[in-house]
Amino acid sequence: MTGARGPVLPVLVPATGGLLFGYGTAAIAGVLPLVAERYGLSAWLQGVVVSAALLGAALTAPTSGRLADRFGRRPVIMAAAAAFAAGTAVSAVADGPAVLVLGRFLVGLALGAVSFAVPLYLAEISPPERRGSVVTINQVMITVGMLAAYLVPYALQSGGAWRWVLAVGIVPAVVLLAGMAAVPESPSWLAGVGRVGPARAAAAALGLPPVPAEGAAAAPEPGGATGFRAALAAAGRRRVALGLGIAVLVHLTGLNTAIYYAPTILAASGFTHAGSVLGSVLVGVCNLVAGLVSMALLDRGGRRPLMVGGLAVMAATAAAVAAAQLVGAGGGATVLLLCVFILAGAVGPAPVFWVFAAEIYPRRARGALMSLATAAHWAADFVVASTFLPLVRALSLGGAFVVYAAVTLTAALLLARWMPETKGISLDDSNTPTPVARV
Repeated sequence: MTGARGPVLPVLVPATGGLLFGYGTAAIAGVLPLVAERYGLSAWLQGVVVSAALLGAALTAPTSGRLADRFGRRPVIMAAAAAFAAGTAVSAVADGPAVLVLGRFLVGLALGAVSFAVPLYLAEISPPERRGSVVTINQVMITVGMLAAYLVPYALQSGGAWRWVLAVGIVPAVVLLAGMAAVPESPSWLAGVGRVGPARAAAAALGLPPVPAEGAAAAPEPGGATGFRAALAAAGRRRVALGLGIAVLVHLTGLNTAIYYAPTILAASGFTHAGSVLGSVLVGVCNLVAGLVSMALLDRGGRRPLMVGGLAVMAATAAAVAAAQLVGAGGGATVLLLCVFILAGAVGPAPVFWVFAAEIYPRRARGALMSLATAAHWAADFVVASTFLPLVRALSLGGAFVVYAAVTLTAALLLARWMPETKGISLDDSNTPTPVARV
């Protein structure tokens, strides 16, 4: 299938990984109140159920980067899809919290691989002038998956329906597994391991310019893998520090707590269970709209303005959420503020991180270092998600958002000083990309 600006199938199929990612991370939000009631889970155990997948993802990401460099992007995505389906099945049939946590951990192992391999693959099969919008299709699909994760629990509100809510996640996993068998491998990866002929054939199939002979790595390591030590040397400490810093800061803002715990936050603001799930659907719609806006803006406005501007709006909105809780504003105000908070995050920090991480590193170090950044990304997500409910108990919901507001404002100020613009760079000439030479 070909569109006016290039083949569509090689973009839509891997972007299904975004749908899998979004549903896999957010499905637990809609079922958490039901599971907590069913098994009598404490606040701490609820945090364990939510964060088990995030811990699995943080553990898998570094290894999957080495595997993607050695065997290619497609095999890693396909293996992750199969693992996700298996973990989802275990979660859906769980007969107690221990098995549910195990299933969610297995889901996380898959998410750690797919969350970095899909945007990396999309970045490498897209021309520089469209890379931001193409990679952001993955972010849009993530928001579609999250919205579906809110809609399905709303449609199935009976006590035992949580199993079906989780089981639905098998569908995008099967689609991704089957679809990736029909799309080409990344031409950039093929060239990087010295397979110039297949790289040119893949580039032709994708509607990309021919891969020049000099685009191949002069002396690729066995299997194309680059060790972390060699990758760190190739990229330089400042690039690595910047990539890791952004990976962590995106989650320390508390953005994903508003997604994972949306029904819980709204219930604490006075909504009934059904009302909190419906409010979460509205939050999901806001997230989807933001993803579409980001797709339109990334290649026009650039990465840096969206990142810094998004963080600034998030800081202001988090402070407003705290103020609303302090003065006892109604649940409607909380829904509105959460929507603005998520809109700002989903337009700026969330999609910009994935595009920026694919652009800032040299090609031979890209798989290893992007997976390292992804691991840091998930580790920060794990810490924030697992500490949210205890933080709320210790400081109140308003107090938790005061912390997020302070961290987000600090992140905006730091990145306004240190983050370079990477819009328009070539990924095939990325040993010392000109736009980030000063990093």
